[in-house]
Amino acid sequence: MIKKTRININTSFKIYIKVFLSFIFNTGKKNKKYFEKLIRNYFFTDNILLTSQGRVAAFNIFKVILSKKKKEILISPYTLTEVINAIIYAGGKPVYVEINLKNGLPLENDLNKKINENTAGLVITHLYSNKEDILNFHKKYNEKIKIIEDVAINFGAKIDEHKFLGTLFDYGFYSFGIMKHLCTFHGGAIYCKDASKLYEIEKNLKNNINYPIIKSLKLVFFCMFIDFFYSKYIYNFFTHYILMLSFKKLDELMNPNVYPKFFNFTPEHYKYNFQSSFAIAGIENLKSLEIKINSKIEKVKLYENYLDKSLRINYFIQYKINSFLEFPILLKKSNNNFLSKELLKIGYDIRRTWYVNSIRYLKPNSNLEDFYNCEYLHKKVLSLPTHDQISEKDIIRICELINLHENDEII
Repeated sequence: MIKKTRININTSFKIYIKVFLSFIFNTGKKNKKYFEKLIRNYFFTDNILLTSQGRVAAFNIFKVILSKKKKEILISPYTLTEVINAIIYAGGKPVYVEINLKNGLPLENDLNKKINENTAGLVITHLYSNKEDILNFHKKYNEKIKIIEDVAINFGAKIDEHKFLGTLFDYGFYSFGIMKHLCTFHGGAIYCKDASKLYEIEKNLKNNINYPIIKSLKLVFFCMFIDFFYSKYIYNFFTHYILMLSFKKLDELMNPNVYPKFFNFTPEHYKYNFQSSFAIAGIENLKSLEIKINSKIEKVKLYENYLDKSLRINYFIQYKINSFLEFPILLKKSNNNFLSKELLKIGYDIRRTWYVNSIRYLKPNSNLEDFYNCEYLHKKVLSLPTHDQISEKDIIRICELINLHENDEII
């Protein structure tokens, strides 16, 4: 039995070599300019800036929209905790809004209660949705409040040929992390509709320092290390069994967003600029981006074919509006922690969820029932792998086990 993992660093041996050559021959600055130009062309806008990480992009957006009078940023607690941290680091106050289970957008009844004279902006996280709901939300709220789109896991998703998620409202931010669609090891980007605000952000970024070379090289070697231990045969005969023996500890290492940490200070890496030598990875990966997304869509169609229909989040029928870094499903009976362990027993290391109900960690004594939908997603979303190592045979086996536990029979 060949075992498979969710860990898939979106790069190649050729890209590792090119990155090392970029460090050796100091070609990063030229490559960074070219990569930024390619991203702007991709989104059909010049209003794009590169950052060292997605969370740093969010931080710099919050810095320009917060003011003395307006300190509150509305956000669903079902998110990456790093985004909430970025609000606090920028001097803001996160105000939590319940999520709409139907489309992943803020629940409008709760949102309307919490918009006030102290509100600086609203973060919407593109989890899953459809064109109609996004456009209706835009119509209702675009003139009422500054809206920041979190597109960290949905790079390349669009509602029309030239209208990408992240460029529909006032601001958007993207992540180019090691397992993201567009991998540059570390990296992110900002979209800003207002050119004057974009210029203000650009001035702030100029005060940052270059990404340290030693830290950059450590990150590349770490990625190579992960690539090795999660490669086909090493994972099959070694890494899988280590995971089985120490599920919690290794899951915490490889999936830190499920075990979030909060700090009372702004981390040092928020002061770093995009590492120029990583740009070559973005240039190379951008060439195959559409092929990757289309491949993931085909795998999602297979999941939809073999899974019990009641587990699907219906709005994924609109494929292009989601780029499917992974394929989330909504469990009925099992919780995601239990089912991820069951899948690991047959060789599949499945991410429980990209996001957590951050209220659990920020306000441990709060009433979780105030955010019932967020807590429900926290326990019930299971993210299924869509990367190129997953075959139709793998998808059938994964679906059979999920169907077995959810319906007490194999479908």
